[in-house]
Amino acid sequence: MAATLTEPTVLAAAKDTLYPDLDTSSDHYAVTETQFTKPNWGGWEIPDELRRRLAPYNTIRLADGEPDLLGVGMPALEVLNADATTTPVAVIEAKGHNNDPSAADVRTGIDQAHGHLSEVNIGYVAAPIQSISDQARALARDLNIGVIGVESPYDATLIEPARVTGVGDFSTTIDAIRFQATTHRLTEGSFPVNHPKNYLGYALAADGDTADIYSEYVINSVSGGRRGAILLGLVDNRPDGETLTHLGAEVVRFARTQHGTVDAALDEFASWKGRSTPFTDLAPRWAQFARSVAIQYDPTQLIIEALERLHQRGINPATIDDVAREACRINQPLTVEVFFTQSRREDILTADGDIDESVLIDPTVYKSGIHFQFKYHLRHIGLLTEGGTDDKDEVLSSEWTLNQAVGL
Repeated sequence: MAATLTEPTVLAAAKDTLYPDLDTSSDHYAVTETQFTKPNWGGWEIPDELRRRLAPYNTIRLADGEPDLLGVGMPALEVLNADATTTPVAVIEAKGHNNDPSAADVRTGIDQAHGHLSEVNIGYVAAPIQSISDQARALARDLNIGVIGVESPYDATLIEPARVTGVGDFSTTIDAIRFQATTHRLTEGSFPVNHPKNYLGYALAADGDTADIYSEYVINSVSGGRRGAILLGLVDNRPDGETLTHLGAEVVRFARTQHGTVDAALDEFASWKGRSTPFTDLAPRWAQFARSVAIQYDPTQLIIEALERLHQRGINPATIDDVAREACRINQPLTVEVFFTQSRREDILTADGDIDESVLIDPTVYKSGIHFQFKYHLRHIGLLTEGGTDDKDEVLSSEWTLNQAVGL
């Protein structure tokens, strides 16, 4: 009998059913555990098309084990007590069988999903529909676990709805996935702006006809400035429209302190158009303010900590593979989300969830945003000595050095 409802197949069907709009939704994201990057599953070769459906991958290590999939955002199916959270974190534990779909171990999947509820909001078990007994459904209801019945490699249905539960502190892994959930549609592999004035200017232009003001006084790429302002926490993109955050409002206050009025500040911003002079030289006070904004951004903190550690060990200057390797030691899930393209994660991550360090010297595994736009950004605010490069032939030789290392 040909294998049809193996565990990877069941997981892909459940993922597609719970999160059907991942390619277009700005507030949903899901990653599959790296064990599913193995070439075969119990002797069954995992097809390339199924691998693509399960991508992207990351290491998912929670206190009670490694769930098969971690998703952020409200699932498309019915969820009980859904009003308790707007952006829930969910796990899926998949159970299948290479030969007999009715023999899938659903009860174990329910227990595994329930074990993760101290760290996530929603738990699901997915299994071939013929393996789901009335007793399993009753157990799932008692434990607030949702049940997804998989009928074919592409079809699944909700058997029991999950219930949103309370959750304690998020783990490092979940924090990293939540971070990427809020940014992956904004970055799409590339940091949107490489000069801090471009996102600061968006906050100044936010009062009024933002697009016209921004393109006249800052840069023409309004979408890039907007994405940068959202990423760095200056603007909150709400369903009812954009609004300045507390940090974004501080940009306006700072502009008035420095220039008297926002209009005068925008005139100054306009005079900086096309200037390649480091921001620290062009406008030192604004550069210092931009630095205080950027240092609150998780990837900035990750890179700076990695460079500090490398400096203390005498690795100075560092290269991008040095930085990525050290960053993985600090926070591997976040490093994977920030540094590496989704299409190459199967090459970077082993099936056991470790980093294959031999691949770090391949410049094509890195997002252009990390070695081009974001590196330039860090140089403009005085954190790094050199800007970035968009030439893949230069990525590995481009130097990463802190202007002022704390650990002298």
